[in-house]
Amino acid sequence: MRPVDADEEREPEPDWERVLSPALHAVRRDVTALEREHVRAHLRARRKLLEIESLLEEIKSEVEASEESALDPARSPGAEAEERVMKLCEKVEKKAVEAALMGKRIVELHQQIDGYECY
Repeated sequence: MRPVDADEEREPEPDWERVLSPALHAVRRDVTALEREHVRAHLRARRKLLEIESLLEEIKSEVEASEESALDPARSPGAEAEERVMKLCEKVEKKAVEAALMGKRIVELHQQIDGYECY
């Protein structure tokens, strides 16, 4: 290569910061959106778990009431309490499936966030 004279034109050097800036901005925006979704997913999962806890407390109360009525000969146990407990159990099962799906989504979000190495 020969040295460049002052009169010769040089090729303009690319401004890497300006070239990469939109890409970096997009990655940061994506990561921020993922982090927001991650927080929302945690809050939804927490709400779902609190709903499950509440339903389990209802089941416990129903079972205790059913046991007490079964032990008391003056009261008939009836199938009503058992039916209420079965309905509550079904609700708990549905909520547990929803909570498991939310947990899976949270893991996926963690993996996506970890995939952005440059952040």
